[in-house]
Amino acid sequence: MDSKLEMNLQAIWSERIAAYQASGQTMKAWCAEQNLTVHQLKYWLYKAQRQTRAVSTPTFRPVAVASPPRMTEYLHVQVGVARIEIQPGFEPKLLRDVVAALTSLC
Repeated sequence: MDSKLEMNLQAIWSERIAAYQASGQTMKAWCAEQNLTVHQLKYWLYKAQRQTRAVSTPTFRPVAVASPPRMTEYLHVQVGVARIEIQPGFEPKLLRDVVAALTSLC
Protein backbone atom coordinates (compact mmCIF):
# COMPACT_ATOMS: atom_id res chain seq x y z
CA MET A 1 0.00 0.00 0.00
CA ASP A 2 1.20 3.50 -0.81
CA SER A 3 2.64 5.13 2.34
CA LYS A 4 0.75 8.38 1.64
CA LEU A 5 -2.54 6.47 1.41
CA GLU A 6 -1.66 4.53 4.58
CA MET A 7 -0.98 7.78 6.46
CA ASN A 8 -4.28 9.21 5.22
CA LEU A 9 -6.15 6.11 6.38
CA GLN A 10 -4.43 6.27 9.76
CA ALA A 11 -5.49 9.90 10.18
CA ILE A 12 -9.08 9.10 9.22
CA TRP A 13 -9.21 6.14 11.58
CA SER A 14 -7.58 8.09 14.41
CA GLU A 15 -10.46 10.53 14.19
CA ARG A 16 -13.00 7.70 13.98
CA ILE A 17 -11.49 5.93 16.99
CA ALA A 18 -11.59 9.15 19.02
CA ALA A 19 -15.22 9.68 18.01
CA TYR A 20 -16.13 6.09 18.90
CA GLN A 21 -14.43 6.32 22.31
CA ALA A 22 -16.12 9.65 23.06
CA SER A 23 -19.54 8.34 22.02
CA GLY A 24 -19.99 5.94 24.92
CA GLN A 25 -21.73 3.56 22.54
CA THR A 26 -21.03 -0.10 21.96
CA MET A 27 -18.90 -0.97 18.95
CA LYS A 28 -21.91 -2.48 17.22
CA ALA A 29 -24.15 0.57 17.72
CA TRP A 30 -21.48 3.10 16.76
CA CYS A 31 -20.44 1.16 13.66
CA ALA A 32 -24.08 0.82 12.54
CA GLU A 33 -24.51 4.60 12.76
CA GLN A 34 -21.29 5.21 10.82
CA ASN A 35 -21.97 2.51 8.18
CA LEU A 36 -18.79 0.68 9.20
CA THR A 37 -18.22 -2.89 10.27
CA VAL A 38 -17.18 -3.89 13.77
CA HIS A 39 -14.34 -5.82 12.13
CA GLN A 40 -12.95 -2.60 10.62
CA LEU A 41 -13.10 -0.79 13.94
CA LYS A 42 -11.43 -3.65 15.82
CA TYR A 43 -8.69 -3.85 13.18
CA TRP A 44 -7.85 -0.16 13.43
CA LEU A 45 -8.08 -0.16 17.24
CA TYR A 46 -5.62 -3.06 17.32
CA LYS A 47 -3.33 -1.34 14.83
CA ALA A 48 -3.37 1.92 16.85
CA GLN A 49 -2.61 0.10 20.10
CA ARG A 50 0.25 -1.80 18.48
CA GLN A 51 1.71 1.41 17.08
CA THR A 52 1.40 3.15 20.47
CA ARG A 53 3.26 0.30 22.18
CA ALA A 54 6.01 0.38 19.54
CA VAL A 55 6.77 4.08 19.99
CA SER A 56 6.29 4.35 23.74
CA THR A 57 9.41 4.74 25.82
CA PRO A 58 9.86 3.59 29.38
CA THR A 59 9.34 6.20 32.06
CA PHE A 60 11.71 6.31 34.98
CA ARG A 61 10.42 7.72 38.20
CA PRO A 62 12.52 8.71 41.19
CA VAL A 63 12.11 6.58 44.28
CA ALA A 64 12.88 7.80 47.75
CA VAL A 65 13.27 5.49 50.72
CA ALA A 66 11.38 6.95 53.66
CA SER A 67 13.56 5.32 56.27
CA PRO A 68 16.49 2.92 56.12
CA PRO A 69 15.62 -0.74 56.53
CA ARG A 70 15.65 -1.88 60.13
CA MET A 71 18.54 -4.17 60.97
CA THR A 72 17.57 -7.30 62.83
CA GLU A 73 19.69 -8.78 65.55
CA TYR A 74 19.66 -12.16 63.86
CA LEU A 75 18.52 -13.94 60.74
CA HIS A 76 16.74 -17.29 60.51
CA VAL A 77 17.53 -19.58 57.57
CA GLN A 78 15.61 -22.78 56.98
CA VAL A 79 17.10 -25.68 55.00
CA GLY A 80 14.67 -28.57 54.85
CA VAL A 81 13.49 -29.12 58.41
CA ALA A 82 16.60 -27.51 59.92
CA ARG A 83 16.45 -23.89 61.02
CA ILE A 84 19.63 -21.87 61.48
CA GLU A 85 19.87 -18.67 63.49
CA ILE A 86 22.57 -16.33 62.19
CA GLN A 87 23.80 -13.51 64.38
CA PRO A 88 25.89 -10.48 63.41
CA GLY A 89 29.56 -11.36 63.00
CA PHE A 90 28.90 -14.90 61.71
CA GLU A 91 31.55 -16.75 59.71
CA PRO A 92 30.34 -17.02 56.06
CA LYS A 93 32.43 -20.14 55.32
CA LEU A 94 30.97 -21.95 58.31
CA LEU A 95 27.44 -21.07 57.15
CA ARG A 96 28.21 -22.40 53.64
CA ASP A 97 29.54 -25.65 55.09
CA VAL A 98 26.51 -26.09 57.38
CA VAL A 99 24.03 -25.36 54.54
CA ALA A 100 25.88 -27.78 52.22
CA ALA A 101 25.78 -30.50 54.87
CA LEU A 102 22.09 -29.95 55.57
CA THR A 103 21.22 -29.85 51.87
CA SER A 104 22.81 -33.25 51.31
CA LEU A 105 20.75 -34.68 54.19
CA CYS A 106 17.38 -33.16 53.21
